[in-house]
Amino acid sequence: MKSALKNSSEGYGVVARWFHWSTAAALIAAYLLAYAAIWIATQEHPSYLPLLRGHVALGLLVGILTVPRLLWRLTGVKPRDLPGSPVGHMLARVTHASLYVFMLLMPLTGYLGTNKGFDLWLFYFKGFGSSSMFAWLSSTYGFDWKSFEAPVDAIHHFLGEWVIWVVVALHASAALYHHFALRDGTLRRMWRSG
Repeated sequence: MKSALKNSSEGYGVVARWFHWSTAAALIAAYLLAYAAIWIATQEHPSYLPLLRGHVALGLLVGILTVPRLLWRLTGVKPRDLPGSPVGHMLARVTHASLYVFMLLMPLTGYLGTNKGFDLWLFYFKGFGSSSMFAWLSSTYGFDWKSFEAPVDAIHHFLGEWVIWVVVALHASAALYHHFALRDGTLRRMWRSG
């Protein structure tokens, strides 16, 4: 049976499923590289910069994938809700909206908190701190990099270390609960057509 590209009222199409799983894989890999850079390597270790580069590249990929993913979701057919409680449906909507916000905020705050650029293998990544936009903001509003970077970095780390994993854990737990306890096809709709 040929899989449909677009969503239907019964399930998700190939495009939505590809966005979902590729974004999830990039997000998890970005976090694993960040934790490896922080917990395993030190800034002086030879593996630190490659780990950080991988984290930045994957973080940017999450942000880049999220924009068309969100547009696809907003403009396409949404599969019908499976039977469930109004509270459960409301929690699912809040969790999904939160995930989209975080998948945009994390790459944005990560970029805004990057001072110097570096080579990302295929292209050069210019840090926000060395951009003309930051130079203009700095001269217009009279702040330096240190005073700008500290709150942006605090937001990025707080969201990344404490908030997003709670939301991701809720999302994954709910999917597994639906699949194994309720057996209602929720996870199956995001895994394959029909």
